[in-house]
Amino acid sequence: MSIEDWRNRIDELNGELIALLNKRATFATEIGKLKKELGLPVLDATREQAVLDRVGSMTNGPLSSDSIKRIFQVIMEETRKVED
Repeated sequence: MSIEDWRNRIDELNGELIALLNKRATFATEIGKLKKELGLPVLDATREQAVLDRVGSMTNGPLSSDSIKRIFQVIMEETRKVED
């Protein structure tokens, strides 16, 4: 495969990742509505740590556990913004 072929495959994956991130944000929006109804804070540090622990243990590729956790920290930080 050429560099361009690999780049095209990455571009396709980027589109899939964006679709999945938006789907995740849509779910978070619904959770945010429920949290408001229940009088719960947007940030649930215990839940976020559980997510980080889980995704950190799921690595089986070139990205380290720490890299995956950092990526998910940013995802959760940005997702909290749509929960408000």
